[in-house]
Amino acid sequence: MLTLFSSKERLPANDLVPGSAMHPGELLKDELEAREMKQIELAKALGIAKNIMSELIGGKRNITPELAVRLEDALGIKAGFWMKYQVAYEIDKIRVKNKKAMEKADIPTKTKVQMASI
Repeated sequence: MLTLFSSKERLPANDLVPGSAMHPGELLKDELEAREMKQIELAKALGIAKNIMSELIGGKRNITPELAVRLEDALGIKAGFWMKYQVAYEIDKIRVKNKKAMEKADIPTKTKVQMASI
């Protein structure tokens, strides 16, 4: 059987650049829909204004550690999860920005496609 990558020759995660970064507000929006909960209800539970909730869901406001703890209390989803997602979003934004800058400058990105031995 011919495979493109052997179990020892995989692309490191740091070499993978997403096409776009997904803000944690999108995940929060999905969670609200799954719970059939309105933004205003969660805003009240978190003790924040409805416009702040709207900005959060719209990707215009980040999840802070304090907000992550409030989300944990309101939704039962660990604060660490929200913070990891926020940090991953920030890192992905930088990777996308750097990739676009390299493409604009016509700098080739690393490619590591190797055939595994048969």
